Amino acid sequence: MCLAIGIDVHSKKLTSFAVPQDEENINESEFCLEFNKEFKSTPADRTTLNRMAAWLNGREHLILMENSTKTYEVFWILTDLGCVVVVANASDLYRITMSVKKTDYHDCRELAHYARRYLDGEREFATCLIVTAEQLNRRQLCRIYAQASSGLSDLRRRIRSYMLARGIAVSIPERDIVSEASLRELEMVADTSMSLLIDEARRQRDRIKKIKNEILKEFNNDELFQLIYSIPGFGIVTASYLSAMIVDIGRFTSAGAFAAYYGVVPKQRESADHSVRCGINPQRRRYRKRDARGRNLPSHLD
Repeated sequence: MCLAIGIDVHSKKLTSFAVPQDEENINESEFCLEFNKEFKSTPADRTTLNRMAAWLNGREHLILMENSTKTYEVFWILTDLGCVVVVANASDLYRITMSVKKTDYHDCRELAHYARRYLDGEREFATCLIVTAEQLNRRQLCRIYAQASSGLSDLRRRIRSYMLARGIAVSIPERDIVSEASLRELEMVADTSMSLLIDEARRQRDRIKKIKNEILKEFNNDELFQLIYSIPGFGIVTASYLSAMIVDIGRFTSAGAFAAYYGVVPKQRESADHSVRCGINPQRRRYRKRDARGRNLPSHLD
């Protein structure tokens, strides 16, 4: 038989509750009583998790947690210690989200009962993919690049707006205004404000170049990245972001599941003999809908 354990995770505190899969199993019920006394409210640190793993050593168990930022660390520690851990999509846990009792003890009890029903074959929630620390770092690198790129785009608009107000023009208007050639040209007529904008543009360009180099080093030996990067039109950033979010292509059961994950599946409304294609599924991922050159798609698709 198996133990079903719910853990409510916070940055500094863990609240845990265990129930036996079979409520009539006296031995497991007695163990759960002792476990619940020991781990009712404990620090969210490695020492506590080591003790918990020692208690569970040799006993079949399933630990269920809600997805949160702190969940990653707790998941990594417990799984490294040999524990079986499942992380649930928090929005699916209606008995918690819709409850009027908003206490940690109530939530971990509900998680434990969700875990027991999960062991019995009921699927009331979607499980979350918890990536490794290395994969999390890769995702964060791509997000940092996206934010830096967005910041540079905003800077382009600020420079062009100031040029319009001052009546400043460059010799090749269609050239990237933050390219080195354009910035050198602007320096010749720059006042204090324009000089500061030029300095900011150079710093941002240097930062983006550094991030891009870090991304290339991180993904250089990644087989999935190399495969996507080999497709004509895909650049370093687009290929790295796709491979960071896919992680393992085998986890998608079909091409449709893969498309749905990336939010590029159009909704469809059917009635009698009428079938209407609607807009893109709202369950989309920001920064993913880009063309092969890494540019954002039109705003109505973003």
